[in-house]
Amino acid sequence: MSNSLQKFILTTLTLAIAFTVPSFGQLDDPLAPTKSAIPFYFGPVIGYNKVLHSADLSTFNYGEVPCPVFQNGSANGYFFGISFEYLLGGAKDSKSSIIARLLYNSMPASFEVAGDEYPSVAKRTGLPDTTIFSSTEHKNEVIYNMITFEAQYKLNLFDTQFGVVVGPTFDFAMQKDQNQTYALLTPDYAKFNITTTPEEQAALGISYSDDGRTLIVKEGEIPNSNALRVGIKFGVQYEILLAGGFYIVPSFNYNFGVTNLSSVDDWRVSALQLGIDVRFPSTIF
Repeated sequence: MSNSLQKFILTTLTLAIAFTVPSFGQLDDPLAPTKSAIPFYFGPVIGYNKVLHSADLSTFNYGEVPCPVFQNGSANGYFFGISFEYLLGGAKDSKSSIIARLLYNSMPASFEVAGDEYPSVAKRTGLPDTTIFSSTEHKNEVIYNMITFEAQYKLNLFDTQFGVVVGPTFDFAMQKDQNQTYALLTPDYAKFNITTTPEEQAALGISYSDDGRTLIVKEGEIPNSNALRVGIKFGVQYEILLAGGFYIVPSFNYNFGVTNLSSVDDWRVSALQLGIDVRFPSTIF
């Protein structure tokens, strides 16, 4: 477990202990608290991200090979943390509220684009070296993990527990790394014709895999990447009341990235998010 993830878990546990205490049995109906109760709810949240990276990123030129462009990347991610809800208006008949969440958000991506045929050297035992044309592939694997604070306005519709939600999200990047490669796919015995020394490769910022079939173009933190992501999150939710004074809330949201991941490239990160909040009635000290 990474240090940033450990710190986030410790922070959420500290907030839970320091600011709230569950009041099971204090409220018969979490949506209709008594006059003496504060209409405030607290609990864990967990969910799934279908991450969508929209970009216009050049790969690179290598010899006579034209430079393709990374445009759409996707991957599966997740989020978890704590949520807070404060009912607006008369607590007993309230149909609206403010919901805030503190989350750990994972929004990775995998970009792939086929390359043109590349002339490479075939080295086969007992036969002279020959030049062949190999099929190639460009890939860019992105790790993007953030601490997120978001706030949403909720409005229940049609006198039901079905509601719509909308609000901003602010994400602070903890990790924003990439591993961009250019690989020979077929035939399986083809290798790059490496003419540079390791020192020259280091000066160019590239390297090769041990088997000579993959060129590592970029590795490490994304250059010129922004630490802050701002988005707009909107969707729907449904409140399921349960015995014991608490309820669970499945939700589906679209999290649209407003800002760019890179300060020099058109690179936005959005996600379809499916989550579940568990909310307990609580009393603030």
